[in-house]
Amino acid sequence: MLSRFLEMHGFTVYSASDALQALDVLERNQVSMVITDYVMPHMDGIQFTELLKADPRFQSVPVLLMTGSEDGSVTDRGLRKGVALTLHKPLDMGQLLTLVRFAQ
Repeated sequence: MLSRFLEMHGFTVYSASDALQALDVLERNQVSMVITDYVMPHMDGIQFTELLKADPRFQSVPVLLMTGSEDGSVTDRGLRKGVALTLHKPLDMGQLLTLVRFAQ
């Protein structure tokens, strides 16, 4: 649903069903932003971000982390590992669109 929303607003979107597939997608495509969920198979979104930020090619790519958790420790941990911003579900799609436009 998120991919379709962003595509409808003119963005090119590369999707992955888990963190390992996302790493493969990022190897093959240049991106201006990564949007990831906190809960994923294989590793969580913060672990995924930590892997990305360890690679010099992705250090400057902003990462938005989506979470349904109201636990502030998710946000704090994410910021320490390189997450630019944590978005809480349900997402405010207008806010998301503004953030994605800003990252271009």
